[in-house]
Amino acid sequence: METLTRRRGPDRDVKRSAASGTGGSDISRMSRVSRGVVRVLTPLAYAAVVLVAWSAYVRLADVPSYLLPAPGDVLDAGVKLVQDGTLWPNLTYTLRNIVLGFVGGSLIGIALGWVLWASRTVREILAPYMVLLQAAPKIAVAPLLVLWFGLSLTSQYALILLLVFFPMAMATMLGLKDVPEDMRTLGKLLHLSRWQYLRMIQLPAAVPALLAGAKIAVIDAMTGAFLAEYLASERGLGYLMVLGNTSSDTPLLIAAVLITVAVGLLGFGLVSLAERRLLRGRR
Repeated sequence: METLTRRRGPDRDVKRSAASGTGGSDISRMSRVSRGVVRVLTPLAYAAVVLVAWSAYVRLADVPSYLLPAPGDVLDAGVKLVQDGTLWPNLTYTLRNIVLGFVGGSLIGIALGWVLWASRTVREILAPYMVLLQAAPKIAVAPLLVLWFGLSLTSQYALILLLVFFPMAMATMLGLKDVPEDMRTLGKLLHLSRWQYLRMIQLPAAVPALLAGAKIAVIDAMTGAFLAEYLASERGLGYLMVLGNTSSDTPLLIAAVLITVAVGLLGFGLVSLAERRLLRGRR
């Protein structure tokens, strides 16, 4: 009997520890779920407060609909866009321009950023002109692009590329400079070629800077797409804004603006999700 008791003792301890471990994991899982629920509900609560205040102001101040429509009127305009099939062609047109412009501008910016980092001569020659080009107001540059390239996709993509390449080029330069000294020494000891050093050491070290630049670039790509459509397009969310403005359809105008904001938040959220996934092991 004493032998059986001694044998059962450790078994009970193991069961207790397993039970306590399971309980701890359950508590941890519940805590993560509760934090996720809070993160989701907090912005929804803010949006609800804004909508209530908006509706109350329109009703109490008796604001005309052509100045500021009620939230219900804006919702009706958005639902009408969906029901009559107007939203999807314009939305996909804008999303395509944003994606193509963002990808193309990012590739150009990364390549140019590497050239500027690698060559001091090129950096001294091109850097001032890049800053001047970036400082120029894009609302003034856009009509010039339309004049040069016409009312076509070329002028729209050119404007998006102008907005996207600069933050990606600057992020690339900063990221390539942030390679730790021990990694540089390792590259020299391994006698890596310039391409191998870039691929195996520099680019992995530059990923945080590149993702930070991508957050800015995706918003700039959205701004460029809407600005180009606003000036020279017969499709897209920017065109819907023009349509609502010229027809004095304020609910349509505000609905297009809100959809535009949702597209921007979606792009920023996708880049943030990629950042969390790629940098999970570095935190």
